[in-house]
Amino acid sequence: MAVDRIGSLPDEILIHILSFVPTKQAFVTSILSKRWTHLWCFVPNLDFSDTKLKNGEDSSRFSNFVNTVFHSQDCFGSHAINSFILDIDHFFSGLLPCGTYYINGWVDILVERKVQYLNLYLHAPVNWEETIPPTLPTAIFTSTTLVVLKLCWFFMGVDFPFPFTFPSLKTLHLKDFYFHQQSDFFMLLDGCPVLQDLQLSNINRGHFDFASLLYLSSSRLKNLNRADIIDCHCIFPMKSLSNLEFLRIQLLEYDQPNDFPTFHNLIHLVINYDGDIVVQVLHHCPKLQNLELYRKLQGCNWEDEFIEEDDQENWVDSEFVPPCFSLNLTTCTIRDFAFAGLQHCHIMLAKFILKNARVLRTMTILCNKKQSKVERLLSSCPRASTTCQLSIY
Repeated sequence: MAVDRIGSLPDEILIHILSFVPTKQAFVTSILSKRWTHLWCFVPNLDFSDTKLKNGEDSSRFSNFVNTVFHSQDCFGSHAINSFILDIDHFFSGLLPCGTYYINGWVDILVERKVQYLNLYLHAPVNWEETIPPTLPTAIFTSTTLVVLKLCWFFMGVDFPFPFTFPSLKTLHLKDFYFHQQSDFFMLLDGCPVLQDLQLSNINRGHFDFASLLYLSSSRLKNLNRADIIDCHCIFPMKSLSNLEFLRIQLLEYDQPNDFPTFHNLIHLVINYDGDIVVQVLHHCPKLQNLELYRKLQGCNWEDEFIEEDDQENWVDSEFVPPCFSLNLTTCTIRDFAFAGLQHCHIMLAKFILKNARVLRTMTILCNKKQSKVERLLSSCPRASTTCQLSIY
């Protein structure tokens, strides 16, 4: 006789198992048997990922389902919500006003139920450049329990409550995010005193205001140890990053490496490379162990400008070799190498690292073309480390 091993488990374990599947799948288990009818109502993790809404009917049906979940939890006295994930892909702009209304109401409920993990990911419509993103629900700023907050495609307008603080927030990820003005961005950072993980991608602000200058000098993220900053079109308070252990950053034209703080704890750096500006940044990273260099492909110069064996030895004076080259840098990865056109400065950068990194164990260069020429130019290059392995793909 077959034994129902899963059905013999206690309710607490079954609820825990259901907390790892999307809410729609957890809801479907209610038809398995009488015992399973209401178990899904006690799941503290609500996951509405991969939601595709093609028209108003889809939007209405989905909103009703989410409201039903909240109502069912109320009916059975289940009020705890640890995490809430909302991932909506809209295919029509008419969804937004209605969708924003429902999201505001859901966030009110989540804050009241002391949610700790909140992920609101809205995929921008095809014509997103002509569409104003939904305004961020103000109830988020009243939460004292949020530990993780991830937001995509929202606008932080002028009506948010101030001052505010997220006393428990350790992870903040913002993507395709718009601020009314620069100081709003700084105020948000200042409201996260225990933040450890910051990720910014395609951040835009309306206009620069003089109040932001005060926050630029005062912002301190003392607990931050990981930051990922890509396409951030706001002036960032770089001095707030001094305690990082991991940093991924895309340098923009107006960034000045000399204004960077000394990253005393940084051991892993991912940065876009463009000539000796990388060397300037490395001078601020005395304990760096892992270096990854990448090239942003947009706007690349595709001209081949190869440097042969009689290259310029004094590309960077040896007395300006970054301190991390002497004792700490063990791995270096250079991506998009052939896409960069093999310009003089990129070949010289790779040679400079090989010639001066004394404890380097591996240098990996990834290129989709010109591999033989890259190999010829670098394989015979003198290496400061006798154990360094050069791999070119």
